[in-house]
This record gives sequence, structure tokens and C-alpha cells, in this order.
Amino acid sequence: MGGGDLRSVLQASDDVSFPLLQKVECALRVADALVFLHTMDPKVIHRDLKSRNVLMDAEKGAKVTDFGVSREAIDEETLTAGVGTYRWMAPEVLSDGHYAPSADIFSFGIILSELDTHQLPYSDLKNAKGNALTDTAIMAAVMRGELQPTFRSDAQPWLVDFAKKCIDTDPLNRPTAMEAAYFLRMELRKLVNTLNE
Repeated sequence: MGGGDLRSVLQASDDVSFPLLQKVECALRVADALVFLHTMDPKVIHRDLKSRNVLMDAEKGAKVTDFGVSREAIDEETLTAGVGTYRWMAPEVLSDGHYAPSADIFSFGIILSELDTHQLPYSDLKNAKGNALTDTAIMAAVMRGELQPTFRSDAQPWLVDFAKKCIDTDPLNRPTAMEAAYFLRMELRKLVNTLNE
């Protein structure tokens, strides 16, 4: 695994050069960064979490970057503003612009789909004429809860199930950053144990 951002690494790699173990380690590093942000006092919401904002390093692993649009969430209030990149935005952010820590978790779930497919979210979806969906069509369908990113047919079932919890249309059903980090830490431990057998 070389340097650069996660999006570039995914475009330039396959499952051999970027295996599942490294992908789970990457996801765990991102989840740990969200735990750090979301447990600050006051909480900090990244608001623009996407694969381009995850920097990769062979020695230090994944690091979340680009806090230019992050904000403190005071007294559990949500934030409003039209920032972030739409393919990673939660439905509630697209529809009314409200940010809460759960919006970062939605974005994290989208990154999990990228770790599986190596593709941009929704890039494989076509309209009735066989053309790629427009940005507007994607945003509208996500806001209505009718569209989720796809996963490979041979994807790890636990990864797909967990990612789908992260991208649940109801923000209250999404795991917290701490729950996400714990879950990924347990899955990483299982993977390491399997490889050591």
C-alpha cells in the first residue's frame, strides 16, 4: 500500500495488493478518528468524510484529513450548511442540511462500500436508458431512501451487514463511532486469528 488518499489507492489496487486485512485496518483507523472527534467536548463533526479525505501511509496506516468544514456540535444540536460531497452525504443532510455525528457514520458506511468495490459510490448504477445516473438523480434517490451503494456479490457478509447499518436512512439506527470501532476491532481480531491458523 502506497501513500496518497484512499480513493487513489483503491483505483490503483486490487484485492491482492490491498487485501481485506489492510482494508479492515484502514476502516478501523477511520472509525477511531471518528471516536476521537465525536467524544471531544464539545463534539466535533467532520462533515466531509470521504475517501479523498483519508490519507494512506504504509507505515502509519490511514489518517482522516481535511477538517476545513468540521464544526463543534454544542449541546447535542445539529449543524446546518451545504458542505461535503454529495455521494457521501446522509439523506438528512441532503434534505435539510442538518449535521449530527450520525451523518459522519453514514459517510463512513459509504467508504466501507468503496473498500469493498474499489469504485466511487453509485458509479455502477444506470438509468432506464443505460446511462450513468446524474448527480441530481442520485441525490434525490438518496434523500428518499431509495438508493444505497452496491457491494460485490462475493463481499464479506459481515462487512455488507455492518455497512448497511451505517447507511441506514434513520440516523438513530446507525451505530456510534465507538460502536463502529469496537465492531471493526473484533472483526480484525477474527481475521488475524484466521490468518495465523
